[in-house]
Amino acid sequence: MKKTCILYPIILLCLTSCNFNTGIHKTPRKGNAVYYWKTVLSPDKDEEDFLRKNQVKTMYVRFFDVDINKNSTFSDMCAPVATIDLYNLDPILDQQIEVVPVVFITPKAIKDYPSFTDNLAHRIYAMCHKHRIDIREVQFDCDWTTSTRDAYFQFLVDVREALKQYFDTNIAISSTIRLHQLAQDPPAVDYGVLMCYNTGDFKNYDTKNSILEIKDVKPYLKYLNTYRLPLTLALPTYSWIVMFNENKKFVTLNEYDYLENLHDTTRYKHLKDNRYEVVDPYEINVAKYARYEEVSAETILEVKKLITRHYGETPVVLYHLDTKNLSKYQDDEIKAFYK
Repeated sequence: MKKTCILYPIILLCLTSCNFNTGIHKTPRKGNAVYYWKTVLSPDKDEEDFLRKNQVKTMYVRFFDVDINKNSTFSDMCAPVATIDLYNLDPILDQQIEVVPVVFITPKAIKDYPSFTDNLAHRIYAMCHKHRIDIREVQFDCDWTTSTRDAYFQFLVDVREALKQYFDTNIAISSTIRLHQLAQDPPAVDYGVLMCYNTGDFKNYDTKNSILEIKDVKPYLKYLNTYRLPLTLALPTYSWIVMFNENKKFVTLNEYDYLENLHDTTRYKHLKDNRYEVVDPYEINVAKYARYEEVSAETILEVKKLITRHYGETPVVLYHLDTKNLSKYQDDEIKAFYK
């Protein structure tokens, strides 16, 4: 173990100097792409039409999350949670859309990664084998920081080898890259997906829009020109409602369906802009204020323009495939996101 710790910085330096990290402006993949972040994969007709109309070539599908298993006797062990039900893959496979499994790993779990690396690779293989999905790539999503960076980077090296053993071929590895991570060395992966969403603190009552604000993106633009990893760009098309108590402390996040309730004046009073006050006596004990957040097409396009100006042209991934959220945008706006 001590030898591994001593050699690790040298190994990591060599890995981050390899070819997959030297092509600063190489396009990592071509074609339009979209995330699928639900627990059941069963696109409705509108979503199928969206894929076809926008010539989507790649779908990043969240297969499962990895977190500390608190429901087991072995409470310090990691386990998969929120595994997707691959109910209906036909609309995707019929359109010859490439499926890229995505695994979200919590920062707590990544510190214990040796306990789940092999099981994780086997689980991905088993899910693909069961549903007859041929894959060329797996993506990992982890909000690593300086305290978890080394563990996550080493995990990416180890899991590449584990996947190769199960699939009997080289599987490409990609990783999400959050804006704050641009200031650090990139992980040893084939390319990254730059997440231009969740840019603000949603738990802060004074935040205007935690999904995406231009002012939150600008401080990180200076890192793009010299970032040593090919990037695609992920843009948000989702919305949500953030709930706070009477002391303006965060309570919970609610999905898009909750928006219909905000227009009920017997339950909510509109204050200003995207702020509401809870007046429903049945809910007021839980939450007192609500903030509705969505991102305008104008903001999305302005952010895309800024990224392109500092990095260059890059493919776009929309987050995520959901009829109710995507319906907020016109067809020409969607095409402009992808263009």
